[in-house]
Amino acid sequence: MNTKELTDKYIMNTYGRFDLTLVKGDGCILYDENGKKYIDFASGIAVNNLGYNNHAINSAVINQIKKLIHVSNYFYTEPQALLAEKLCKNSFADKVFFCNSGAESVEGAIKLARIYAKKFSKRGYKVIAMENSFHGRTFGALSATGQDKYHKGFEPLLEGFTHVKFNDFSAVEKLINGAGGKAGNGKDYCAVIVEPVQGEGGVNIADKGYIKSLRDLTAENDVALIFDEVQVGLGRTGKLFAYMNYGVEPDVMTLAKPLAGGLPIGAVLAKDKIAKAFEPGNHASTFGGGPLITAAANAFIDEITKEDFLDEVLKTGNYIKSKLDELKLDFSEFIKDVRNIGLIGAIEFYEIKSKDIAVKLIEEGFLTTAVQDKILRLTPPLIIKKGDVDLLIESIVNILNGHYNK
Repeated sequence: MNTKELTDKYIMNTYGRFDLTLVKGDGCILYDENGKKYIDFASGIAVNNLGYNNHAINSAVINQIKKLIHVSNYFYTEPQALLAEKLCKNSFADKVFFCNSGAESVEGAIKLARIYAKKFSKRGYKVIAMENSFHGRTFGALSATGQDKYHKGFEPLLEGFTHVKFNDFSAVEKLINGAGGKAGNGKDYCAVIVEPVQGEGGVNIADKGYIKSLRDLTAENDVALIFDEVQVGLGRTGKLFAYMNYGVEPDVMTLAKPLAGGLPIGAVLAKDKIAKAFEPGNHASTFGGGPLITAAANAFIDEITKEDFLDEVLKTGNYIKSKLDELKLDFSEFIKDVRNIGLIGAIEFYEIKSKDIAVKLIEEGFLTTAVQDKILRLTPPLIIKKGDVDLLIESIVNILNGHYNK
């Protein structure tokens, strides 16, 4: 049996896979089993921010694997300590908790917010989350997620999550202020969790005024403000962290996807005020922050914090934005909207199915991501070149002209 047949026979049917078997990658290029190459505008769902076969990450992994792959968190390891220092020194945070995935980081953030409320702010346990959000597949993260399609079949979800419209500050204000309309009356709520950019929701970008108002309101009421940056942190928006686009700082931030260059990691970053609520026994992770994974993550952080790296990301992101704006203008009968910040972008169609476009782009040698029903998402490696962008846009133009034009 070939790889596809083995997969279909032995692996649970949880993914709608494309008929494509990938075997190796280099830079922004992936290769299938027949040697055909594909320019990657998906990055393994915004994971491979430095592309494939990155020398710095490879070297870090090879060097560490010869020394120590895993040891219990009952002991200290240098790679973990160094990574925590780098994350804190380059962000708002004072402390870090390491885990293995984005969903786990969200679970950790929710637990931290609740135990902080219980010990210090004396607020309730409820969390305000946003409609159209995505926070993960585990039960706490799934309950925070504001999309019904992910909930179906798993009800009842965990109670204690209230979903309001994204970018609607008044909806959050009413809940936190309570029925009386005065600050402090909505004592049921201990946290607000929000993605600065809703990735799985279709690249919906939070307004600056909205984020600033959330920060002011939560600070006034001692409510933890959690930014989920699992998909859009670590350079994706052209800033090291997405919150840096807004001129405010959260109390807690979740990270994962690109942090270890493709190896599994998650992190909860927090200010001391909130982090102090955790004590030994409150939370843990057997594999979280292991020496092999954190060695890779240290190499990743060193690369993206090099001088001018993020400046180049911004330049390329602005170029993509200009090309998407042109595309929308030229195909206004098909394209409802385009959205972009840094190197995460979306093309939203009126009627065309995004998966149909993604399949046709695979045939043309490009990998993208279909999110929602009619939104094509672009999350290329942060090292993508303008020439690759031009090739992608040219292929989209040809597809729209050849298959959809009247």
